[in-house]
Amino acid sequence: MPVAELTILGSGTCAATRARSMAGYHLAYNGKSMLLDVGDGALRRMLEAGIPYPDVDAIFISHHHIDHIADLVPYLWAVRYSPEVQRHRPLYIVGPPGTNEWYERLADAFGGWMLDLPFSLIIEDRESESWTWQGIEIETLPMRHSVPVNGYRFALGGRILAYTGDTGYHANVVRLAREADLLIIECSFLDGGEPVETHMTPSGVGRVASEARAKKVVLTHMYPECDRGDLRGQMQKTFDGELVVAEDLLKIML
Repeated sequence: MPVAELTILGSGTCAATRARSMAGYHLAYNGKSMLLDVGDGALRRMLEAGIPYPDVDAIFISHHHIDHIADLVPYLWAVRYSPEVQRHRPLYIVGPPGTNEWYERLADAFGGWMLDLPFSLIIEDRESESWTWQGIEIETLPMRHSVPVNGYRFALGGRILAYTGDTGYHANVVRLAREADLLIIECSFLDGGEPVETHMTPSGVGRVASEARAKKVVLTHMYPECDRGDLRGQMQKTFDGELVVAEDLLKIML
């Protein structure tokens, strides 16, 4: 059975810190190289992790907030103009509704070279859909946030990886995470603060994980306050399964 490897490229948010780059994750499975979001710092983290950045086959964008997409243009610029890089195979990009239009606006801002790459760029808007790409079964569900957000669910050789992007508690989050072998879920703030409907805290994550019967949970997308509190203790009030607090460059086998 092929083994999937997840590398945390960025476990942070818009609040820049030395330890945590903005949201980004690399998934390697069955010879395919995939990015789940590509926030600021993702390109540098790939280099630090020894991941060949020109070899990325697909980028799955949860939403268009800067901390999840800031390195897309630098990534394409590096692939397009680095003398050592000769890329010709297609790059597949999936995002929530409006992604094609959003990309065209990026090209208006950064230059026509984004529409004249030496390889095919396949951009798809997806929402509430299931499909197969390169033998991988993928499902998207809309999450609960201030803008349209796709959560992604990947079937990887009999194992399930789910990634929420940014979201508050919602039935779709539980559905996305159902029986997941690995659930990568945002946990922006600690319990006890002002309630935020569009983000999660440890008790909310625990509720999702317990209701979904997720097997292993990775907490990520953490604001600095999370590093000053007891994430594990708060999470374990509502979830008693396996728990990982993400760190940049951490690798997890699935």
